[in-house]
Amino acid sequence: MKYDLHDKYVVVSGASGGIGFGIAKALITVYGAKVIGIGRNAEKLQKAKAVLGESFSYETFDVSEKDGWKRFADGLARREIFPILLVNNAGMFPRFEKTVNVDSELVKRVLEVNFLSVVYATEAMLPLLKNNRYPGVYNVCSSAALCSVAGTAAYSASKSALRAYTEALALENTDGLFVGAAYPGVTMTDLFRNDERVKTSGVEKIASSPEKTAYKIAKAIVGRKRRKVTGFDAAAMSWLARFFPIAGPRLVAFVMKKSGADVFSDVF
Repeated sequence: MKYDLHDKYVVVSGASGGIGFGIAKALITVYGAKVIGIGRNAEKLQKAKAVLGESFSYETFDVSEKDGWKRFADGLARREIFPILLVNNAGMFPRFEKTVNVDSELVKRVLEVNFLSVVYATEAMLPLLKNNRYPGVYNVCSSAALCSVAGTAAYSASKSALRAYTEALALENTDGLFVGAAYPGVTMTDLFRNDERVKTSGVEKIASSPEKTAYKIAKAIVGRKRRKVTGFDAAAMSWLARFFPIAGPRLVAFVMKKSGADVFSDVF
């Protein structure tokens, strides 16, 4: 059974740009949803509003703050707005760096944004979602949760935690709640593009565009697919880690090292 999102509310975090904006755009233009975008940058959200029109509204707060999600949910309840879907997409991707050189405060921040924000959002939004017959929670994870990547200890850990949380939530909910996750590979969003070393690394040759990735994820959400892997690199990493759990990630690291790409210069 597919979702009918026509005139239904969907909450999308990280909707000001990249994959989140693309998901919001697809849900509105292709599936007729009303999207409430969440983000920290009011200027970017205003620009998104200018492009997406009346079907897009937004709230500005830090997704890693539990109180922000509570205030947001309380505000929706007062207005009797009950979203049918929560799409947790917001995230951060630190530069590639050797694990022993990563400050613990950065690790904490990455976990707050990439993992704990989803816990807070789910906790706050579930009572509202369950006012619908077929509510859903969809988490945008990462191929790094399928196969840990050298130089991304904090990021891989946060996304692995998100994967486990999502899978447990899905296993425990048999009362109509749909729970799913997407595992995109390298996507040329600002999170990745802003590292100056990417420009000379050749990584762009295997990266997907945010628009293409977002469309695939939106389609998976509407189709109620519990697991969606997007991108050739993500599919390869998933296969390697599944059938060769030790050698697979080592092979990925070997290829990264042999590439000589500047973006990996602080790792190998």
